[in-house]
Amino acid sequence: MDIGQFTLHAAMEERHWWFVGRREILLEILRRYVPSLEGNHLLEIGCGTGGNLRFFQDYYQVTGVDIAPDAVRHARERVDCPILEGEFRELFPEEFRGVDLVLLADVLEHVKDDRGFLEDILARLRPGGVVVVTVPAHAFLWSNHDLILGHHRRYSRKQLMSVRQGLPVRMEYCTYFNTLLFPLIALYRWLPQGSGGGSDLTLPAAPLNSLLLTLFRLEKQLLKICPFPWGVSLMMVLKKR
Repeated sequence: MDIGQFTLHAAMEERHWWFVGRREILLEILRRYVPSLEGNHLLEIGCGTGGNLRFFQDYYQVTGVDIAPDAVRHARERVDCPILEGEFRELFPEEFRGVDLVLLADVLEHVKDDRGFLEDILARLRPGGVVVVTVPAHAFLWSNHDLILGHHRRYSRKQLMSVRQGLPVRMEYCTYFNTLLFPLIALYRWLPQGSGGGSDLTLPAAPLNSLLLTLFRLEKQLLKICPFPWGVSLMMVLKKR
């Protein structure tokens, strides 16, 4: 991932509609499978600059891990919780002690061996523990944005589900999300200014940012009714057997 993106993320992830909306949707799903009771422990692998940790620490005991020193530096400046720098396999050679929930928020697409990565997480997670995964969806949305962020792939539902095949887990839930804004985002990606240049990560003007967030937030309620058949992102919830 481009180092400059860490500074950009830290500067806007408290306000940008996508970061804010994704956190709120994630919280709705996390609490569905692991109640936010005192003592329940969330480990975020690939915690980036700490925006998720800062939000979720009001609901869970939280710990962050990231391999990028610049990300960890930003996170430690912003969040008062344990944030570890390094590869999780080295930091946790045996098990995640006391961890009830592992969050991989847009992480797997950065990993060449995504299945091996998930397998090693599950080897350290206690039976009954939950893993929540989000990834970018649809190869046809691939753009320079993905290259700058260091992505190896965007996923279809079938591809994401295949990553967990044969592993000691039960899939509890799988859905696309960021669905209501999908047509606008797809159109932007297909236009010349969306397919080249820098990343998509810019903070819209306040009225537009507020409108986009309002639309994105609607999905919290809609996802209580049924999963979505398409969207810009994918989410999967796994429970270790």
